[in-house]
Amino acid sequence: MTHSELQRDIDMECPAYPGLITLLDAALYRTFEGQLTATVSSANATLSAFLQVKRQSNELLQACRTAIPRLTVSNQQPLQQQQQQQQNLLKNLYTMESFAVFCMGCSSEAISQITTDKLASSANLSTGGGGDNATETTDSSTSSSLLPLSSSPPSFPLGLFSSSSSSQIPVDFSKVIPQSSKRSWEEVALRLTAHQQHDIRKGDCWESTKLYCPDYVWGHESILQCQRLVRSMVKHDAVLCMTLVPVLDKHVLPECAGNTREVIMNVFENIMVLLKHDVPLRLQQFRKGIESDALISKRLYLVKNEYRAPFRAFLEAHLHFQMAPRIELVEEYIQIHEETDNVHKLELLKEKRRHVNQKVQACLSNGNFVKALAMEEKCEKLEISMATMLFPFCELARLLCDGNQIVGLVEVPGVLEGDDFLRMQELLRTLKNLLYKKNECGSSSTGIRPLLMDLQGISRDPSFINRNAVKEEEEESSSMSLMDQQRLSTLCCQLKHIGMLGTSNRFVIGKKDKESSHALIEACTLFNGDVFSKVYRDWYNLCKRQREIFNKVDGVENTLDEIMKQMRQAEIETSIAISSKQDLFLARERIHMLWNDRQQKFDVLEETLHDCCLREMDCRLNLLPINEYVVLSLPNIQSVAGIFDIGMELAGEIVSSC
Repeated sequence: MTHSELQRDIDMECPAYPGLITLLDAALYRTFEGQLTATVSSANATLSAFLQVKRQSNELLQACRTAIPRLTVSNQQPLQQQQQQQQNLLKNLYTMESFAVFCMGCSSEAISQITTDKLASSANLSTGGGGDNATETTDSSTSSSLLPLSSSPPSFPLGLFSSSSSSQIPVDFSKVIPQSSKRSWEEVALRLTAHQQHDIRKGDCWESTKLYCPDYVWGHESILQCQRLVRSMVKHDAVLCMTLVPVLDKHVLPECAGNTREVIMNVFENIMVLLKHDVPLRLQQFRKGIESDALISKRLYLVKNEYRAPFRAFLEAHLHFQMAPRIELVEEYIQIHEETDNVHKLELLKEKRRHVNQKVQACLSNGNFVKALAMEEKCEKLEISMATMLFPFCELARLLCDGNQIVGLVEVPGVLEGDDFLRMQELLRTLKNLLYKKNECGSSSTGIRPLLMDLQGISRDPSFINRNAVKEEEEESSSMSLMDQQRLSTLCCQLKHIGMLGTSNRFVIGKKDKESSHALIEACTLFNGDVFSKVYRDWYNLCKRQREIFNKVDGVENTLDEIMKQMRQAEIETSIAISSKQDLFLARERIHMLWNDRQQKFDVLEETLHDCCLREMDCRLNLLPINEYVVLSLPNIQSVAGIFDIGMELAGEIVSSC
């Protein structure tokens, strides 16, 4: 093999497109993989330890939520005294439950810290803009119900959420309706699969957040954050409560049906062994591994920054050029203004403006677009109607939960016991987070969307959606499934039971809230399950019909994305059509400056990548330019796996595709 043939074998060609950093990081790691053995192996061991903490915490949470404390109902004691005794018994149980939730959150945060590249967080800027070809972003500030439709939605209806028509409801209740759907969209995004999240966020990401090449800063920051999280978990109230008792006897937790109490204590002990021995040992090994490979890991950090800086600068210049009008359009209007015949010039401008206005009106009068907006308004009214019926239950749930996880509910033999008692507790926990005003901490209500998604059977655990395939869109029917109808019927029965339990004085409510609770219980007794079911079915069918409008393959011009793109282009052309000749010259000069800036940054990027790849990876990279008007989006590069992807998949965790 000649030298020229060998040289061609190691040459690579790649466009300057999002996803290039992923390939460079993977190639850089493969080059120095043998010198990073201590770092990667110790990081995998630490990750495995936190995965065990998360798994054990999940088992503890399930055991706590399925525990049924034994309560002996006696006719000799007043009911209020029996309720107070049960609350005292449940205190430690709910403290243990909050510990499980806290450990799950901390372990998930630690896993995220270990598997995420710190350099990528500063690169994923919003790419939305007002330009001719700007990318459509999935931002909640611009969303009403149509947002999920334009962003590769999942195969189930997400429903419509908007709050612009507060005049349709009573004045007092309108204060409870949130003014922003940000929290609602976060609730939806949490329940999406990894593939659906990638489809939604690919326009907002320039680099993958997964770690493909470790470096010193990543390892050092991960260790510090994980140590902080471990200290927080060890200082939880449940740990302090257990350490005060030298022997774990029956007084620590209440008596529960079956062997639930023994299971809870065994799992708790396993978690404490992990937090006090295994995890600190793994973190110490992780630190030793980072220190042993410090020379090469610090070098890799500098190299990763070396080719990231010009790449981000080029993508920003590319985005700024896209925000400007097309140069061809500006040149066309300049030629019209340079006409010597003023009468002909005015006629051409008038004709152009009339044509642009027709484009805007055509978009606004599009049949599918008009139908979707009409359904949007109807769904909003139906959602407000459901919120009005649920509001007394939400207020009562907040009184019973008292701001915490403790639910003032008594198990009633023959009426509310066993699994029904546990489901009622879970429903009250859900209702207490719905339809409340914005508090001093800045948190706002999520409306009733979480409850609506529960009725559709959308799991709150995204890993459950990944492991259990969601039904395909083409298999769906416009009517509700039997499971959905059963969930709706169960909810209505539970809401009726809340009113019945309230009238029979089966709730634990403080004296200061007695007066307000009577009014809420009276309002709960007026709940009509048939009316609520009818309103929900109408809302569900409208959501399905709205989604079907844009899922039909009648032509590209009927899709929501295409309609919005045409409208945006027509608005830009309208602003150019009313501009003067001098303004058009300034606009053309500005566009040329943006194009020159983009080209210069591409030249710098090309030279930097050529030198870096030849020096560090012993290969030549021929960087290919991309079209000026191509929309930036992060591709799903399935052929390149992150360092911890295999371990995460074996542990049953979600592996993000972006």
